[in-house]
Amino acid sequence: MMDINTKNEIKWDIDVSILTNRFIMKELLKVLGIATFITFSIVFLITLPSILSGNFYSNSSNASDIKYALILIGLLFFFTAVFIFVYYGNKYMLSYRMDSNSVRTISRVEQRSKNSKLNFLLIIIGLLARNPTATGAGFLANSRQDQDIKWKKIRKATFYPYSSTITLSAGYGEKSIVFCTKENYDKVSEFIRSMCSESCQIRDK
Repeated sequence: MMDINTKNEIKWDIDVSILTNRFIMKELLKVLGIATFITFSIVFLITLPSILSGNFYSNSSNASDIKYALILIGLLFFFTAVFIFVYYGNKYMLSYRMDSNSVRTISRVEQRSKNSKLNFLLIIIGLLARNPTATGAGFLANSRQDQDIKWKKIRKATFYPYSSTITLSAGYGEKSIVFCTKENYDKVSEFIRSMCSESCQIRDK
């Protein structure tokens, strides 16, 4: 559903597939990549004494450590996919609001409820485990359910007509992915091009 009103505002709702959307998967793989890096770093630190002493290849426990790490990474990817299907139904429910000031990405009520429950669980687990990283991640994720980027802050806009998607990049790593329908992509694209400042870099892919 899309609405363009007389106040120069565009708004619409869209359900985005998670595991089959390359833009979401790219962001998800970044998070999983960090987890993979941490796992390999731990294994590397464990095997470092053997590497320095030259006994790495002669020590069978090293192979077991690497095998264990690979199994953990495989399970992480597998259970992440299962969780997305079971808990989220492989879809993310978003609303977009664009006007002359900014572009807003909003998690819809049902999506917000699911996210809040998950973030609350992460905070509780972090507190019980005395893990400030997990607790902080829960608070941070809960505070970022909505995103509002001013047009004047946007430095690059990349248009993907075949995917009906537009990415907007602002300063300090701030990024918004605008998912459109096939029906409203042209109107949204035209609106964004008109709102971006002269200093904004426009790219078509």
